Amino acid sequence: MAVQDKDVFSYVQMHYCLGFMLFALHYSVSQDPCDGGNALTLKFLTKRSPSYAMDSAPLCDRYITETWYRAEGYTMTTSPPPLRYCGTLYPVWLSGTIRPIGVSQTLTACEVGFSSKCTRRYPIEVKNCTNFLVYNLKALDLCNSAYCFDLYEDCVNETVSDVGVTFHNITWHSTSRQGVVQHDPSVNLLCSFAPSDDDTLLYHIDWYVDNDTVIQGQTVDKDSLQDAILSAEDMLKAGKKINCWIHCVVGIKRAESNYPCFSKSSELFFAGFEILNPTLTIERKGKAQLMIRPTIPFAAEVIEPIANRGSQSPPEIDISVSVSDDASERCSQQSSGALTSCKITINGFSENNKHMYEEQTNWRKIYSIDVSNTDEEGYYMANHRLRLRLQTGGANGRGAQIFSDAIFHDIHINVVENQRGWKGKVCKSHGDPYLTTFDGIRYACQATGCVSGITYILYQNENHLQEVQVRHERCRGDGRCVCAVAVRAGQDVFIIDFCSGRQFISFPICNENSIKTVKESDKIYKIILPTGTFVKAEFREFNGIKFFLDIDIYPTVADFGQTSGLCGFLDNDWKNDLRHKNGTEDDRRSYPYDEFTLSWQLSIGSTNDLLSYTPAVFDQLQPLSSYTNKLCTCVDGETYCSYKLYSECKTNTTGKEYHCVLHSSNRKKRDLLHHLTYLLNPDMKLKEKDLKFKRVKRQTFSAIDAFNICDEAFQQSGYYNTCLEAVPNFSNETLLNCISDLTLTGIQTLTQWHLSTALSQCQTFIRLNSSLLTDNSSETSYEYIVNLCQNNCSNNGVCSNGKCICESGFGGSDCSFDVLSLPTITRLSDNGLCDKSNEPCDDITLYGYYFLENMYTTCYVIREEVNMSNVVVSTTFYNVPLEERTLFEGYCSLQYGQETSWITKFNFNLSNHGMQYSNTYSVYVYQSNCQIFQNDTGAIRFDLQAGYCFIMGTCIQDGTSKQNSDCWKCRPEIDLYGWTMELDCNVSETLETSTNIQNQTSLSEDVDENKKHEKLNTKFPLETIGLIAAVTVVIVALIVTGVLIIKICINR
Repeated sequence: MAVQDKDVFSYVQMHYCLGFMLFALHYSVSQDPCDGGNALTLKFLTKRSPSYAMDSAPLCDRYITETWYRAEGYTMTTSPPPLRYCGTLYPVWLSGTIRPIGVSQTLTACEVGFSSKCTRRYPIEVKNCTNFLVYNLKALDLCNSAYCFDLYEDCVNETVSDVGVTFHNITWHSTSRQGVVQHDPSVNLLCSFAPSDDDTLLYHIDWYVDNDTVIQGQTVDKDSLQDAILSAEDMLKAGKKINCWIHCVVGIKRAESNYPCFSKSSELFFAGFEILNPTLTIERKGKAQLMIRPTIPFAAEVIEPIANRGSQSPPEIDISVSVSDDASERCSQQSSGALTSCKITINGFSENNKHMYEEQTNWRKIYSIDVSNTDEEGYYMANHRLRLRLQTGGANGRGAQIFSDAIFHDIHINVVENQRGWKGKVCKSHGDPYLTTFDGIRYACQATGCVSGITYILYQNENHLQEVQVRHERCRGDGRCVCAVAVRAGQDVFIIDFCSGRQFISFPICNENSIKTVKESDKIYKIILPTGTFVKAEFREFNGIKFFLDIDIYPTVADFGQTSGLCGFLDNDWKNDLRHKNGTEDDRRSYPYDEFTLSWQLSIGSTNDLLSYTPAVFDQLQPLSSYTNKLCTCVDGETYCSYKLYSECKTNTTGKEYHCVLHSSNRKKRDLLHHLTYLLNPDMKLKEKDLKFKRVKRQTFSAIDAFNICDEAFQQSGYYNTCLEAVPNFSNETLLNCISDLTLTGIQTLTQWHLSTALSQCQTFIRLNSSLLTDNSSETSYEYIVNLCQNNCSNNGVCSNGKCICESGFGGSDCSFDVLSLPTITRLSDNGLCDKSNEPCDDITLYGYYFLENMYTTCYVIREEVNMSNVVVSTTFYNVPLEERTLFEGYCSLQYGQETSWITKFNFNLSNHGMQYSNTYSVYVYQSNCQIFQNDTGAIRFDLQAGYCFIMGTCIQDGTSKQNSDCWKCRPEIDLYGWTMELDCNVSETLETSTNIQNQTSLSEDVDENKKHEKLNTKFPLETIGLIAAVTVVIVALIVTGVLIIKICINR
């Protein structure tokens, strides 16, 4: 029995030993791997993709630490990859199904071998943590063997198509009050798109008005697409009215709480009353019509008497002549106070006729205002500009306030003689470079005439403070091509600059918002000046290494008799085009025209050189407001735009103008800061080795051979002859330039450059000549020519209505880029710092090359909330599409949570289709009002400025009272992160405020949890202290006993 008792004791002791060991093991891993910091981040996720082939440095997980790992945004591959993928020789995949949220399970990881998809098996534990998975990975048996990971299945690798903003409908809200029924309408716009075939997917919509976010995160499914609306109420809440640009951005997601991985933007939609001819030309003593058309219907409050139901009067709103405040009194005096009598009336429909809004033809009508001139012959004031200003009147009802007192853009009025010598003219600078003046003189500007690195005046209209400057750089051997262009109007300058490795497309200065820049594609920009003159800049690649520019300038009547520069003097007479800057003229027979071109060269250090980026140059630019704006006025119900009539009706202020943004099919914001610092820093440009041209083997062509090569390429296009024969003002000069280039350089590939240039010119001439597009009797396919795609989609896609649909593996507006090539990031705006004291910090701008259309680049972002001790207290992961502004500039949206933290840090990288990933970049969001940025050799921290508290995410100055309560103040010497109660306070107010304070989450809770408990419990009761001491003694005793028992167990 003694032996049996001993065995029983041993048996019990053994079980107790094992039980305690299990308890100890459970205690040691009681920290949930789903919680932040309890799982390591798995490295090399880019290379672990099943599509990533093994490179010269294969992954090896033989020496991996056995613990929990987290791969945010990824899941372990659940199907066998081929050998030599996932960045290794023997990839390891996961066999099995993941269980529901919060459940841990053990699954089999299989190693792919030469003879089997599962030559080795490893049991690994997997836990579902709601938004991500964690894996307890084991060390593998072989080197050149590694775990494989895919992107989340929640990432929908699909985009919608045909995104557009259109008028949707009008909703009515009716209320009864004081014997009448008030019917208040609200206009709704719809974000329409072609949904996915998958009915389970959701759609994420963001709305933007004049590039400001109005709605973010609107979610609809396939059955509720009609709910993707922007209402008048939404616009009013954002402080917006009509005559604005609106667009929506749509992405696909699986769950409402998710963000889409890829998004698609609509074209810009102008919502309001559209001026169809914003630059109006009136012949002296003549008359012209200004045309206005609604793009959305006008609707306003309708009053219906209860006693006489059905009796409703339709609403109306007036558009009348307006003047600025500084000229209002003078204009009213000279026009007998009848300014508003010159008006047009836009009619709406009553509530009982609301069905009339459903048909566009009922409200999308053209309204006109007659504008007259009364100036006698010879009367002209060179320092005055004529502008017609319009404004809507008042409107009743909440929904109609978007129409009330809305301002129009200034309409520019040109009073001209009876001449049309400017029509069909264009000044060109193409290739290396071949120039054509407005009146048709062709000449080449080579090394001796167009010197590299020196700025030239290509076009100038001093009367309207407009000019275009260019620089040249060596190309095609000894040729010179345009590498930079600066377009100026007053104190606004837009620059495209590729010289010396620069990558700049932006406004270095924009004080008057007078230039409208339209990004038509990745490589085509249209810059529109206030007079209507526009510049077209098209990028041309040479040997796939560097961009050069083709420049076309299309004048208006305001340029007639006013131009100078390399483009010549526009007066319909070519004989005086070679006019020097000093007024002398060259004989056309004295070719080459080097003396003429050199006269328009700006000396180094010139205060007029816009491409020097010198602040002193921009500071001295003469503003448009320095020229008096002569205002159109109203007399006896008629609108007059005259220099002489009512001479005191003038102003030095400008009206509503375009913002300095790049208009395109995508949302564009401007980040104008730090451009000059970057451009003037030589270390931030492309390295010289990246710019060296590949040596091209030259072949000499005779003039006949060159003609045959160029002519054959031009004839094969099928449309060149159509342009040559049927399009007015189109000539064969591009073919001649092609022949000349081949004769000089021997580079046969230049034929495509010149052909693309020719067809692009043809398209522009057709667009300018609207009669060609409306002439149905012609069999010429003008519309097809207009819809030709740039560079014929580089033979890597299909052209559809002027836009390229790229083949798999290619992207960009002309399908000329490899989608696997990630943008190269050279810097972040503000070097990765964003100050919320000065800006909203809703995105981070990236600079580098190249940011392209149709590339589906995604920003993978990790948001970290950081406390005062520089400890990350929460982490959130999200994906957003990278939005491109130009080839060299893009941005990722910054999304914030509900947390209130000391600092928010965003870590992100980029990927196209989740195949390759960029480096990781960091952005810190802080408030300079009270937070001081410190960088100690790479260790980033932020200190609280003396004399401030930081309460609920806000900088509060010392002594400032809490809102609606003087009892609580910021007292940094007492509490840096909470309100301090004043001693001489009203007791009832103190109690009430104290309750509110306790319901708030103090930042000091994140800084030091122990300090928080100290503040709430100044003294612990003695019973509590005794209980804590007793518990401590028991825990210590258990640990000691456990160690002894484990030792006995091990000995047995």
